[in-house]
Amino acid sequence: MKLLKFLLLVCIGTSTSKMAVGQNVLMNILTKNSGRIKKNKITFLEVTICNTSASVSVPTYKLKPQFNFPSELVTISASGHVLPSGWTILSNTGSTIRLSNAIDEIGANVCRTILISIKGKSVGGPSTISGNMSFSNSLAPGLVSGSPTKGDNSADNASTSTINVLK
Repeated sequence: MKLLKFLLLVCIGTSTSKMAVGQNVLMNILTKNSGRIKKNKITFLEVTICNTSASVSVPTYKLKPQFNFPSELVTISASGHVLPSGWTILSNTGSTIRLSNAIDEIGANVCRTILISIKGKSVGGPSTISGNMSFSNSLAPGLVSGSPTKGDNSADNASTSTINVLK
């Protein structure tokens, strides 16, 4: 009887686990040069975005990460960013930049690295840079808000770093 219950439990667990495939997207940010930059010089914010699912890809136009910089210290450059193939800039106000994974379908267990170019504006800091992951409806151009990926862990959808502008 115990063996029958055990086999039944294994069969139910196996079939349930295949149906309950979750997908999590995580994000981490890090300011290059230990978060220090000289006034009027360029550095990068390094962004790592990973699809931690073992079997499900992130659809195109699904990711809409936003990064906020202290406008009194730095300006987001108009050019010089290093984006993965298929990614695009949705908006850049000089202190906030929003990106889209556009035509880049991110495979299972794959990460993307993004470099956002910033220029030191005024001496000061350290101040906080924040990054937040939001989601689109998976339709071009990726501007409309949508639901997170199924199984997303919202605890790893935000990250912070610091910036200190020196003479």
